[in-house]
Amino acid sequence: MNDKDDSLDLELWFSASRKHTADPSDDLLARVLGDAARLQPQAPGIMTAAPVLAPKPSLWDQFMNAIGGWSGLAGLGTATVAGLWIGISPPAMLQNVSSALTQSDSSYETTYLNAMDDYAALMIEGDQ
Repeated sequence: MNDKDDSLDLELWFSASRKHTADPSDDLLARVLGDAARLQPQAPGIMTAAPVLAPKPSLWDQFMNAIGGWSGLAGLGTATVAGLWIGISPPAMLQNVSSALTQSDSSYETTYLNAMDDYAALMIEGDQ
């Protein structure tokens, strides 16, 4: 900070601004008051006109708004076609994985069930 006292300089500016006060013109005040009166809210009991209700959107419009319009519909269509394609003619790797998981004598299934039995035994021992 500087050692010079700046309060005197500020006081000069403030006193100059106090001397030059100008009242707004009558035309400006009339326009401002006219705008204010026009923008004032109406009293709740006084209805000047019946409210106009927006038409209820159709089911298709509601669906389109929910999914995001035409771009959302295009994405859903693409995902549907890809799902059908993969479901009808799956790749060979996917067939091997799905057949391994759905076999009834799979070691995965017995290992999973044995692990659940061990967990249930631990829960019973924890209660005692």
